[in-house]
Formats: sequence, C-alpha cells, structure tokens
Amino acid sequence: PASKILGTHNPSLNTAIVLGGGDKFIAGFGNKQMANKLYNYVMDDYAGIVEIGRGNNVNFETAASLGKNNVAILPERFKNQVEQFEKVGIKAVVALPNSESFDTIKNSLTIVGKVLGQEKRAEEINAFIDKNIAETKAIAKKAKTWPSVIFLGSSSPYSVATSSMIQTDIIEMAGGTNAVKGIDVKGSFADVNIEQIIAWNPDIIWVPQYATYTVESLLKDPKWSSIKAIKNKRVYVFPSELEPWDYPTASAVLGLRWGLYSLHPELYNLNDLINTANEFYEMVYGKKFTAEQMGLK
Repeated sequence: PASKILGTHNPSLNTAIVLGGGDKFIAGFGNKQMANKLYNYVMDDYAGIVEIGRGNNVNFETAASLGKNNVAILPERFKNQVEQFEKVGIKAVVALPNSESFDTIKNSLTIVGKVLGQEKRAEEINAFIDKNIAETKAIAKKAKTWPSVIFLGSSSPYSVATSSMIQTDIIEMAGGTNAVKGIDVKGSFADVNIEQIIAWNPDIIWVPQYATYTVESLLKDPKWSSIKAIKNKRVYVFPSELEPWDYPTASAVLGLRWGLYSLHPELYNLNDLINTANEFYEMVYGKKFTAEQMGLK
C-alpha cells in the first residue's frame, strides 16, 4: 500500500480523506478553498498540508519532494498527468471517470481503498451508500408526482447538469426527473441559453450552495419570469455549508437524502436528513454537526 496520496482534483482526493477519516493519508493538495470548512473540522493541520497546484497546473518538483511512497490520485480528465507524475518518480492511479454516478463514486472508493490498504473501510462506506440509495428509492416510489428539476452550475445560471453527472442520479433516485434533455456533454456542466431553459420549463430549480449568483437574483430577473419554478418560487439552494453535497464524492449520498426532502417533504423530513448526515459524519470522521453548520436551517 501507498504511504499517502496527492493530487489536485478535490473529488478524487476526497476518497482518501474519507477513507482516512481526515488528513491521515494526504501528502499534497490541490485547491484548498473548496470544502475547507469541513476539512478544518476533521483535519489536525489542514492549513499545513502542502498545496501542489490546481487542476492541470501541478508543481511536480513540489509533489516529488513530499515522499517516495506516495501515489497521485487523478480523475480521467487529468489522465495526461500520469506520465508527468511517473517522470518524477510518483506512481499515479486514475480513480474517477468523466461520467459521474453513485456507481463511479463507490468504484473510486474501492480503487483508492486498494491503493491505501483500506479495502474494508471502503466496503463499509459503500455499504452505507447502498443502504441509503435503497431507502431513498423505496420512499420516492410512494410519491404521487415526480417534479422536473434543473440543477444549475456554480459560475453561471446558464449552465446545467447533464445526464452524465451525479446531479442526475440525485434527481432521479430522489423522485424527480432531470428536465435537461438532448445535451451531449460529459463530466461537466453544459452552457445553454435562457430560451432553452424556458423550453424545458422545470418545476424546480436547484442552485449549488457555492454559486456566484443568488436565488433572489433569478426570482427577480424578468427573463426567467415565465418558468414554472420561478413563478411558484420553487428555487432552492442545494447544501451543504460544510462541503459540496453535489460533488462525485461519498457525501453525495447526503445530497441524495436532501433531494428527497426537497422534492417530497411529505415523505421525508428535515430531522431524518440531519440524523442521516450525522450518521455518515460520525462513521467517517467521528464527529457530528449541527443543522446550522450543515446549512440546513
């Protein structure tokens, strides 16, 4: 097994953070701004972890200086870095494909579990994911209607989650339908125009917690006024304050539970969501969080 792992892609690195219950297996980090609230809670010295670059901009000399038995964990979109890491003596593993789903999240945990000798831990977390998916689907089946949903991107309200993204799994397993159709983009949000969003006419709009715009800005924008979700003020911020629950990481299962609560509050309530989230965080990090810390109240 590897001593520690490094990389610049937060969802890929998160597999090792989850498996180690914090910074136990982390040698070098990419963008430390995302999810820093959670990581400050669960890591002994988050600020002290070396930053090796962001995205494709890796400082390979810094990466090589962090130890000989480390492994770089990469997403498919950065697979061109494998050779570059190997040139400086670091083995690399591609652990997260461009097409996102709960199956790929679980497979990534399995792969990184093997890299770190944490196979049983990966199985335990995957079992939690499977249990919550099964329970969510069973509850969603009781719903009388399945609303159509659009999940908007963080940098622009004119970007949407496509069928190859974890957001679609969340919508469809939680008892909704993804209003976005006919967009062939994999592994990233697709740029569209307001005319297309009006044509899809979703019942509900979800906005990521880390968006650069606000729900209020959409509700007040006359260009959006004819859309059902806007008319009925069914535009919601997708949590969490601690970490993104809509990334292809283990905590996406909590996003799934929130999705069920958002779409069908008559079938699944906020207290159940909070309890499930704390069951996850206690299992993974040995900690519990308040609803306010998670951004649920």
